[in-house]
Amino acid sequence: FPDVVLVASDDGLPPVPVPAHTAVLVNCSPVFKAMLENEMEESRSGTIKISEVSYDALRAFVNYLYTAEAWLDEQRACEKYQVKHLKGFYKKFLVSKLNWDNSLMTYVFAHQHGAKLVLDAALCLITDNMDKLTKKEEYMELVGKDPRLVMENI
Repeated sequence: FPDVVLVASDDGLPPVPVPAHTAVLVNCSPVFKAMLENEMEESRSGTIKISEVSYDALRAFVNYLYTAEAWLDEQRACEKYQVKHLKGFYKKFLVSKLNWDNSLMTYVFAHQHGAKLVLDAALCLITDNMDKLTKKEEYMELVGKDPRLVMENI
C-alpha cells in the first residue's frame, strides 16, 4: 500500500495525486531521502508537491522509479531529485536529440550542469556549424549574457 503521494503543480489542472512508497523514493533519491527521513512538511503530511512538472511527466518519473523504464522528453522532469540512473539516460537522450539548431542552448545547459558528455557533443556540433550559429539570435544573446563562456570554449 502506498504511504505517500506526489502531486504535480504546474499543469494548471486540479492536482491529481500519484501514489508511491516512501521506501522506493528514499532508496532512489537523496533528495526524497532528506525530505522523508527528517521532520519536514512532506514527511508529516505524506504529500510531496513537485513544482514545474506536469501530471504526465510526474507519472512517467514515478513509473521509472518502480520499473527503470524511461520515457524521456526534452523537459527534464524531476531531475532535481538526483536519481542517478535517470540522469545518465537523460544525458544520452540529449546527445541523441542534438542538432545544430539546438546546440547552443544544449551547450549552455551542459555547461551549467557539468554534463561533460553533452558539453563535448554540443561543442563539436557548434564548431562544425559556427558560420550558421553566429547569425542566430541565441548566439548574440549568449555573447551578451556570458561572453566568457563563449570565448573560453566556442
